Amino acid sequence: MSGVGGAIASAVGKQVVSKLGRFAAEEITLQWRFREDVLDMAEKMNDMEALLLDADDRSRRVGEGGRVFQRWLTKFQGVAYDVKDVLNELDADELIRKSQSKTKVWFSRNNQLFQRINMPHKMKNMRKKIDEIEKEGKRKLNLVPQEARAEGSRNNETFAANNGESMITETVGREIEKVKIIRVLLASEANQDISIIPIVGLGGIGKTTLVESVLADKWVTVFDVSLFVSVSKSFDLRKIGCAILKRMNSSINLGNCNLQFLLDNRKKELDNRKYLIVLDDLWEEDGYTLEELKRMLKYGCKGSRIVVTTRNLSVAQRLRTGSLANERKICPVPESDQIDLGVLSSDECWKLMKQKAFGPDDDHHSLEQIGRQIAEKCGGLPLMENSLGQVMSELRTVRAWEDIRDAKVDLGLREQHQKKTLEGLMLSYYYMKPDFKMCFTYLAAFPKGFIMDGNRLIQQWKALGYICSEHDGQRCINYLLGMSFLQIPNSSLVSI
Repeated sequence: MSGVGGAIASAVGKQVVSKLGRFAAEEITLQWRFREDVLDMAEKMNDMEALLLDADDRSRRVGEGGRVFQRWLTKFQGVAYDVKDVLNELDADELIRKSQSKTKVWFSRNNQLFQRINMPHKMKNMRKKIDEIEKEGKRKLNLVPQEARAEGSRNNETFAANNGESMITETVGREIEKVKIIRVLLASEANQDISIIPIVGLGGIGKTTLVESVLADKWVTVFDVSLFVSVSKSFDLRKIGCAILKRMNSSINLGNCNLQFLLDNRKKELDNRKYLIVLDDLWEEDGYTLEELKRMLKYGCKGSRIVVTTRNLSVAQRLRTGSLANERKICPVPESDQIDLGVLSSDECWKLMKQKAFGPDDDHHSLEQIGRQIAEKCGGLPLMENSLGQVMSELRTVRAWEDIRDAKVDLGLREQHQKKTLEGLMLSYYYMKPDFKMCFTYLAAFPKGFIMDGNRLIQQWKALGYICSEHDGQRCINYLLGMSFLQIPNSSLVSI
C-alpha cells in the first residue's frame, strides 16, 4: 500500500543512521580502521533520507507510475536492513569480546583477527549497495532530494492521562443526540422491560465517543453497574459473556467454562442489578445469534439498558425480531428513539479540527481559510477531523497546510463512504511524524479493542529499535491518542 512502504523504509533508514552515528564515535571503529567507512555510510544514508520523501510522494500515484517508486522503496528497505544486520553483528562481536577471555575468543568464530579482515569487506559491500540504490533513484527515477516538512511552533505539548484515568473526548455537534440518549436511558415508562438503544452510523462518525461521553455523565449513575464492551468483528458469544462476567465478578474462574456455565452465573450476577451495558461496534446480522445474545442479557432488574453501536442498520432491525422482543422481555426502543448519527456540518468540522490544531492563545487567522478547506475534505467524519487536526498541530505553516489540502490519496476502493474514510485516514498516516510511523504500524498486530499497559508497549517498541528512550515512547502514545488512533480505557471498559 502506498505510504506504508515509504514510512517503513524511512523508519528503518533512521535507525541505521542512528546506529552508524554511534559506531563512528566508538573505540572499535578506530581500532579496526574503518571509521571513515562508517562516517561515509552515515552521510550517504542521510542523503538517501531526502530522496525517500520524493519517492514516498510519487509512490501514491495511481497505476504503474506509483508502483515503480513502491518497488524502489522496497529495494531501499532491503539494503537498509542489510546494513542494520552488519551493524548488529559488529555489536554482538564487541559484546562477546568484552565478556569472554581472549583465549576463548581467539579459538571461536568471533576471532578478532578474522573479524578485522572480514568486517571492512562487509562495509565496502554495504557502501556499494547504497551507491547502487542511490544511482537508480537519481538517474532512472529522477528522484529529487526534498527537505523534511517543517513543523510550526506549538506553545503547549499534549500529555496523556495517567493509567486508569478516563479520557473524556469533546463531543462537538452531538449535544442533541447525547441528551436524547440520556432521556431514553432514564425514561420512566421504559422501566417495564429491558430496553436496547441502537446507535447507527458510519465508521469514524463518532459512535464510540458519544457513548463514552454518556457513560461519563453524572445522570447515568442511577445504574448499579455500567459496562462498555468492545465487540470484535468476529462475533463470539462466549467471549462477550466472559468479558461481562469477569468485569462484574473478578474472582470468578472462567478458564475452561462453557456457555451454560456463563448463563447460570450471569443470572446470579445480573438478577438483582439494574445495569447499563454498551456493546460497541456490533456487526453480527444473524437473527438466531442475536437472539442468543439477548437471551444471555435478559436477566436484570426492570429498567436495565443495553446500548448497541453499529455501522449496519440491518443489525438494529434484526434486534427488533425474535421471541424475546415480541414478549417485550428485551427489545429495542421505538424507532423514533433510535439514534441515527449523521455527518457533522462544515462549521462543526472546523471547530473540532481547530481544537486539535491550536491552543487557546494561538493566532490562527493566517491558516483558518486553508484549515476550513481541509475540514471540508473530511466529509463530516470526526475521526478524520481528529487525526488530521493532530497532524496539522505539528505542521503549522501555510505551505504544509496547503500541501495537506491539495494532497490526493487513491487506494483503489469503490464503495464511496469507505473510500473517503480510509483515504482520509491514509492522508493522516502519510503526514504522521516519521518517528512514530513504525510504532503505529506495529499496533496492527493487535485486534481492535485490545488493552495493553502503556509501559509494556513502550518497552516492546524500544526492544524492536523503533524508539531510543521511554520518553520517545510516551510522546508517541500521546501523539496517537491525539489522533484518536489510541484510547485510554475508562474503568468500566471491557475488551474482548
